[in-house]
Amino acid sequence: MSEVSIKKGTFSLAGLLYNPVGQSGKTPGLVIVHPGGGVKEQTAGTYAKKLCDAGFTTIVYDAAFQGASGGEPHHLEDPNERVTDVYAAIDFLQNLESVDSNNIGVLGICAGGGYAVAAAKADHRLKAVATVSMVNIGDSARLGWDGDEDASKQVDSLRAAAAQITAEAKGAERASAPYVPPQVDEKTPRDMKEASDYYLTPRAQHPRAANKMLYLSFPRVLTFDAFHLADVFLKQPVILIAGSDAGSLWHTNKLDKLIGGATKKVIVPNGAHMDFYDNEAYVGPAVKDVAEFMKKYLV
Repeated sequence: MSEVSIKKGTFSLAGLLYNPVGQSGKTPGLVIVHPGGGVKEQTAGTYAKKLCDAGFTTIVYDAAFQGASGGEPHHLEDPNERVTDVYAAIDFLQNLESVDSNNIGVLGICAGGGYAVAAAKADHRLKAVATVSMVNIGDSARLGWDGDEDASKQVDSLRAAAAQITAEAKGAERASAPYVPPQVDEKTPRDMKEASDYYLTPRAQHPRAANKMLYLSFPRVLTFDAFHLADVFLKQPVILIAGSDAGSLWHTNKLDKLIGGATKKVIVPNGAHMDFYDNEAYVGPAVKDVAEFMKKYLV
């Protein structure tokens, strides 16, 4: 593993590059996209290392405006930037002598899965797509974690965000909201309880994952749809992996239906959303499924 800098416009993304040991000739490349609120050293890095061990050159990075990457203001979740981060990572891989530039795939976890889909439908340099516990961050913001809320109620959220952004434009301090709940109770959905435990305790807490999203992010997230036109343009082979007990499963099912059936869909019995972050009983098989799929289609 080596630390790398991925050029993106006027700034750079902080990345980790994993090169297979003892591999002869060029290898396929994989871009790994981290969840919303995460950094490269957490679950995305786990998948990057394991898939490197399976024979792929993998790259994982902190999103623009987040972690150790450049971009101001920091703690901005900008879906369009997140998608173009993937393009910058492809550029980086295609310029490596050790990578087969015609055989690059993408894997995204949680919101990273939605961003991976959004990137692949537009950039067909990506030859195969994998998602794990996928979330379309726009749908989640509009419809709630379980997908059963009325999107129209978010009009008030946009109005509140507009007032805050106006104040900030006039010099007020930037305001933010948490990605995952800092306190949980019996009413908190299971996935959110486990997300809070993952990100905010020694289980996977990282100093650069601040659990902070600027209010400036809200209009960008609420009006984003990772799946828009996927039925028209997402023509690459796709593997979708999720747990049967995940509150986020509806995102995987929605994309599967939209594109007329994924190339491969793996719904793991009893699996919850966060099980695929660091529970080896779920991560190991998911890595195996992704590796086998990518070896089949990145040829």
